[in-house]
Amino acid sequence: MKKLWAKKKDNKGFSLVELIVVILIMAIIAVALAPQVMKWVGRSSENTDTNNAATIKSSVQTAIADHLAEGNKFAEGTTTYYVLKEGISTKADTYEKATGLGEKIAETMGEFPEVKADNKQVFVIKIEATDSVTTSVEVTPGTGTYSPVTGS
Repeated sequence: MKKLWAKKKDNKGFSLVELIVVILIMAIIAVALAPQVMKWVGRSSENTDTNNAATIKSSVQTAIADHLAEGNKFAEGTTTYYVLKEGISTKADTYEKATGLGEKIAETMGEFPEVKADNKQVFVIKIEATDSVTTSVEVTPGTGTYSPVTGS
């Protein structure tokens, strides 16, 4: 009995085979969980885009209220702006500074969030107006070929 006890005392740590088996088990678990983790990351990006779009929409509504309070009017129809990394633009593919209401939106927003989802490039702001009254404000991530080419 003393010999078994003495033998166990000398045997410290794990054997190489035991370590390899544990590493293999961990690798199998990681491979099995990887697709689920990627889905979570994708959903997180989409949720971030949704939250950013809601924030932009409230900034646009505030800017519209300020714009109208100053006595300005809207032209009838749809006005479209794009939220780029550089600011509010009138074009989706390059940065062209938006004047008037676009400047007011940029002031209200402060920061310009980027779209997180892979297949989208810019946030699109569509403002529909009738008789100097906005009928709807829509903010969505939009596709485009935006590359950060700066303009005046």
